[in-house]
Amino acid sequence: MHTRCVVLFVGALVFALAFGLLTTAARAQDHPGNARFRVSWEPRIEGGVPTIEGRVHNDSPYRVTNVRLQIEGLDGDGQLVGRALAWALGDITPGGETTFVVERVSGAVTYRIGVGSFDVVSRAPTP
Repeated sequence: MHTRCVVLFVGALVFALAFGLLTTAARAQDHPGNARFRVSWEPRIEGGVPTIEGRVHNDSPYRVTNVRLQIEGLDGDGQLVGRALAWALGDITPGGETTFVVERVSGAVTYRIGVGSFDVVSRAPTP
């Protein structure tokens, strides 16, 4: 009986570690040039509030979730005037895309926007 409990415990531990590695948050490297995602955006006015509305395209082979965007607001000289964070909506399948909306950074005339982190849900099946 003792051996069976140890085997079950070790099996559960291996499963937990494998599942944890699969769902571990991945940090984007140098977010403006991250090759796994493409971000496009444009300024909008939503209900009288200046916003940035954009899309995140997933070029990776992974279904991802909890995609967090890092927004850097830049002035006319390209100097940083502020930062913001935003979440992309829902999961993004490999080759898919989703949207985000965030208030504009005060004093910014342009933006540098990239994926700062995400969680891997699964890998796309190989043909």
